[in-house]
Amino acid sequence: MAGEPYQKIVAGYATRGQGAGPLIVTERAGYFLKHGLQVDTPLLGSANAVVRALMSGQIQFGNLAAPALVRACLENGADLVYLTGGINQQFLVGRPEIKSIHDLNGKRIGFVNDGGLVDFLVSVIVEQLKRQGVHDLHLVSIPSEEKKRMGALLHGECEAITLTPPDAVEAKRLGCHFVVDFADYGLNFALGGIAARQSYIAGHEAIVRRFVLAYVEGMNHYQTNRDFTIKVQQEYSGLSDPSIAEETYDLSRAGMPKTPYPVLHGLQAILKFFAKELPQARNADASRFVDDRFIRQVGESLQT
Repeated sequence: MAGEPYQKIVAGYATRGQGAGPLIVTERAGYFLKHGLQVDTPLLGSANAVVRALMSGQIQFGNLAAPALVRACLENGADLVYLTGGINQQFLVGRPEIKSIHDLNGKRIGFVNDGGLVDFLVSVIVEQLKRQGVHDLHLVSIPSEEKKRMGALLHGECEAITLTPPDAVEAKRLGCHFVVDFADYGLNFALGGIAARQSYIAGHEAIVRRFVLAYVEGMNHYQTNRDFTIKVQQEYSGLSDPSIAEETYDLSRAGMPKTPYPVLHGLQAILKFFAKELPQARNADASRFVDDRFIRQVGESLQT
């Protein structure tokens, strides 16, 4: 790309959790510039805000968890699809006295009641816990913002909540326990990634291809350059304690795929969740929310 002007684009992300790590690492390590893209990466505050920004054209790419995208497509006809998968680790975190799932009998689990990722995960885990003999669970409403959710847990407003690192790691340092790892249910690295509008993709395939290639190279940098990634995680997450960034990295590194394909079974699980209230989810095919042409081209090139 030497001598050519950089194409300016915007790729927003939802929250400061580990899920945005590959996007920010890709930008900070210079992979977007390598492929002729000058990428701004604003924090937008929520997955719903990312959806709105994509639909308005404020951003061209978005890093977000899947429920907001799927709901927007089902309810409003949004033409959004995932181009890649990403990182989306989640844990059910219990207060210090909650050390195993059986300590949750008769206890309260926090949920947000907005139909988003937290509510989806709570729905999944409540169903699983009942199958494992944990009953009389009570759902109590808590704030959507992760720090406030952790505050609700620590102040005793509920006995367990879902959290993602680094907030999950911070809660653990304060005496809480990882009661459930959602990896055990196939839901890590399955519930989000990089998305774009189909209308944008159709008119800008060369840019999309370069973006996805850069992102995959950035993901590889994330996986193979621990010190760099930890520094980036600490900076964009605003962590004062570098050891929390270190533990966040070590938690995510082990299960990361080499090539981050969108994960259909995760999207199908979200459709099942929405089918309880949205008739249009009942016969929907998860593949409608994915355009994996570009990531497959990259994956095939890495194998040759």
